[in-house]
Amino acid sequence: MRATARDTEREALPADVVGRHRTGLARRTALISGLTLISRLLGFVREILSASLFGHASGLFDAFLTAWRVPNLFRRFLGEGAISAALQTKLTEVDHDRGEAAGRALFLATAGLVTRLLVVITALTMLGAYYLPDDVSIAGTRVLGADAAELRELVVRLSPFVILICLTAIASGGLQVRGHFAAPAFAPVVLNIVWIASLVVVGVAFDGFVMRSTVDPTLDRAREVSMVRGLAWGVLFAGVCQLLVQLPALRHTRLVGGKPADAEGRAQARAGARAVLKRSLPLALGAAVYQVNVMVDGLMAESLLPNGGPTAHYFANRVQQFPMALISIAATSAVFPALAALGKTGDRDGLRGLHDRTQRAVAFVALPASAGLFALASPIMSSLFEHGRYGPEGVARAADALRALSFAILPAGAVGLCARTYYALGDFRTPAVVSIAMLVLNFGLNLLLIVGLDYDVDGLAWATALTSWANLAVLWPGLSGKLGLPHVSAGFVRGLGGSVAAATASGLAAWAAWTFSAPHFGTLLATAFGIAAGVGAEVLVAVRLDLPEARLVRERLGKARRKPPAA
Repeated sequence: MRATARDTEREALPADVVGRHRTGLARRTALISGLTLISRLLGFVREILSASLFGHASGLFDAFLTAWRVPNLFRRFLGEGAISAALQTKLTEVDHDRGEAAGRALFLATAGLVTRLLVVITALTMLGAYYLPDDVSIAGTRVLGADAAELRELVVRLSPFVILICLTAIASGGLQVRGHFAAPAFAPVVLNIVWIASLVVVGVAFDGFVMRSTVDPTLDRAREVSMVRGLAWGVLFAGVCQLLVQLPALRHTRLVGGKPADAEGRAQARAGARAVLKRSLPLALGAAVYQVNVMVDGLMAESLLPNGGPTAHYFANRVQQFPMALISIAATSAVFPALAALGKTGDRDGLRGLHDRTQRAVAFVALPASAGLFALASPIMSSLFEHGRYGPEGVARAADALRALSFAILPAGAVGLCARTYYALGDFRTPAVVSIAMLVLNFGLNLLLIVGLDYDVDGLAWATALTSWANLAVLWPGLSGKLGLPHVSAGFVRGLGGSVAAATASGLAAWAAWTFSAPHFGTLLATAFGIAAGVGAEVLVAVRLDLPEARLVRERLGKARRKPPAA
């Protein structure tokens, strides 16, 4: 689309970065949550197919999942965690001070610089994995596990995904600053659709859905090797599709296209891109501590646990991520541009108020989600994954891990919001320093629980939960201390107490409904009854206590009912 003279004139004016995000926060959060819900549901379809295809004791699928954590980690480090957050802060500043045309030049310069960096990182990762010996050992334990050669090959195959997913995350960050949230939230939906299609193709091509009474171990292993290789190609294609779906929105928000910047504008944009990259360096750990801990857990599962351990840990983490993504990640993504805008204008009272309202909303849903997952861990894992080759043994291991991970939902979401509040005020160092300490703590807890106390998969999960709470305990006090924000109000504490009461009732109701209905209706229906009872108890207690979040939900539903139909 060719830029008109009026468009060019408007882009040169300073943008109202606060006005973009002053209204519609709840609507944006609902949009992101809705699309994230679709993505997570598709993700469960993806994991159910994976469990059915590979079973609960496949060393090769363990290797695939461990290899997949490498590009996923870099996505959190560089894309969604570090560079994306730093770009959002800088792009907000440039849009406000110099107009959207200068912001577009900054975005393009940053994307170009990051692409070059990612190519180098990907090449080094592939070379490192290719030449890494299979028998690397620490304290007598093979770090790469029993399928080291296949693990290294899969890391090489999946590493280019780093480039695709990080550029997608950067595009999403820019779109959110410009007030566009649909395409960034839709991209994971595309990823899951293509991934599911790849699983179906692989399963049909190699008879993966056919159960055999007798299996030749050599032929079965060769078939699984071909299946994980085909799946790796499918994941790369999914990454391409996820990036392409962002392009129309990038043009619509004028982050690409339009009149090119002049020589001075390009020089300023390149300097801004270097500033984004420099600012993102301390963010690289600070924004991704939870995912780094998950990565460490995955590598230790591969090296320390019997076959099926990494798969059980991965499935438990995926189920735990479902409510966390809907609640914490959606809220954080929707609110960060507004936090950055308030930080830019120096409105500390407004910043503290927005932070606390969002934290309370996160707790309102995260706490009952945690209680429900803890109470229904076994039936949930059985209903989702006990199909095909995935049997009761794998379900039991995954359920133990899920119970522990349920305690990490609230602190992991709260830490993400705390860290973004630090970023909004220009403090990128503190979350990074804290995250390094948390990595050391998580590693030590893993060794203590698995090697010292002989825990299984649940040891990794408990270490993650304890580390998340420790991270929150360090970062939260700094909001009032180091950052000098106002202290929390008494209303915040009362609201949090009400959420705890509602969550307790929810968990007890879910457990009771499951216990009494399971003998009569079977696992799937009893699980549905348990979830329904938990949700009902949460709503009843929240309404009875007149929690602000419950009032807000009622108001939104009332407005939706009163809204006249479109002509």
